[in-house]
Formats: sequence, structure tokens, C-alpha cells
Amino acid sequence: MSNKVMESLHKHLYRFMTVDLVLGIFIISPLLVTLPIYFNLILLPPIFMVVSFKNKRKNGDILGMILLLILSLIFLLVGLQDLSREETMSIIQGILLLLLSASTIRRIRTIRNTVYKNWYNDIKENTGLFEKQLVVDEVLATCPSCSTLLAVIPSKLSEDDKCPNCGENLVN
Repeated sequence: MSNKVMESLHKHLYRFMTVDLVLGIFIISPLLVTLPIYFNLILLPPIFMVVSFKNKRKNGDILGMILLLILSLIFLLVGLQDLSREETMSIIQGILLLLLSASTIRRIRTIRNTVYKNWYNDIKENTGLFEKQLVVDEVLATCPSCSTLLAVIPSKLSEDDKCPNCGENLVN
């Protein structure tokens, strides 16, 4: 993938993480008000995690995944709690929080993607060995679903072709 696409994806993930963190802070703020002031220092590690992820620091992707997982659990638990109330607004808020929790989990899958991890850690994929083994008209391509590296002949691809790894269609 091009570097611009990956940078755009990284910005999107960073913004999503920041908005999630702000929402998470708003959700747990009633709890923070009741605690002594020094317990509010628990807000510093999540901010550090977001900044580390944004600046592509070493292990920043792992910290970002941990933060998204924690936020997803917060959204899930509060959403389930809201669903148990009998007020219509609480039920709607609970449903929205459950959807946000699912969306947050999807962002973790994106960060775990091999292509994204290689870009984040500045690892260049060495395809030279594979390219020497290609037959005439074959090119290297990735599955749109699981990003498996495949050797295909573009002129022979059809809508019925499936990925040998995940079984999804290779042509959309």
C-alpha cells in the first residue's frame, strides 16, 4: 500500500482513539470526582499511550491496542448497565455504547493487521525471493480480506476465485 494511504489510516486511528479516550473519561468522570485528587493521575497513562501511538514510538501500537481494549471494555460494561435500566434514553445510550465497543474492537484488528504493523514499525517486506519464482504473467497481490500474499495471473482472475487462506472472494 502507498505510504499516504497508511499515514491517512494512522491519522484516522489516532483520532478515533482520542475521541474514544475523551468519551471514556466522560463516562468514568463521576467515579473520578469521588476519589482523592491523586487518583486522577490514572488519566496520565492513557494520554501517554495515545501520544506514543501517534508518534509511532516503539511498542506504541501495542499500547494503542491495550488502550482500545480497555476503552472497549468500559463501553461494553457501561452499555450493559444502561440496558438494564427501564428508561428509554438509557436503553438507547446502552445500545450506542455497545456499538461503540464493537467499533473499538474492530480498530484493534486493524492495528494487528500485518501490513499496518510492518508500516508502523518501518519494516520493508522483501518480496525479491518470491518475484524470482513467479511464472510468466504472474504478479504478487494481497487478499482484500486477510492480506495474504498471493501469486496471481490478473487476466485469469474471476469473481469465483477464493483466497486459499480465508476462503473469501479475491475479486470484489
